[in-house]
Amino acid sequence: ARPADVVVLAAGAWSGGIAGIPREALPPVRPVKGQMLALQMDPAAPLLRHVLWAGKAYLVPRLDGRLIVGATVEERGFDTTVTAGGMLSLLDAAWRALPGIEELPVIESWAGLRPGSRDDAPVLGPSAIDGLVLATGHHRNGILLLPATVEAVAGTILDGKLPQAAEPFRIDRFARIQEAAQ
Repeated sequence: ARPADVVVLAAGAWSGGIAGIPREALPPVRPVKGQMLALQMDPAAPLLRHVLWAGKAYLVPRLDGRLIVGATVEERGFDTTVTAGGMLSLLDAAWRALPGIEELPVIESWAGLRPGSRDDAPVLGPSAIDGLVLATGHHRNGILLLPATVEAVAGTILDGKLPQAAEPFRIDRFARIQEAAQ
């Protein structure tokens, strides 16, 4: 093992419980369960060719004919069980938006965990431990926020400070909120 000057904590839903880091230095991140499913469309004649937001679900067509339907938002700890209720909720929302799906085969279902902070916004930048940089808590927006997160982490590491645009996402915002409430 080689020592590192900087470590980036980007452990997703597990970021709030990393062993060896004092509890008070860990980001307040919890797991948020999301169930999804895939339906099979005819690739030669897909029912949908663009992403569709359907209120409580979204539908994402893939070039191979799969139609991804997601995703639930559930406070269930680290449980990744796929449930009938989750599937019903997704299928109902998808069917209301695109009734033609009712005869499509369900080819896959799964559940994953997102990292949710107390306010469901990212936790970025330096931590209470010198050399520990945080990049977690993105909730449902991890992929969307990836470029901005990379800039924030790189700025913290290379310049020694969080870029101005990322300042609202510092971990100390939670301490300020707690102080204001008292």
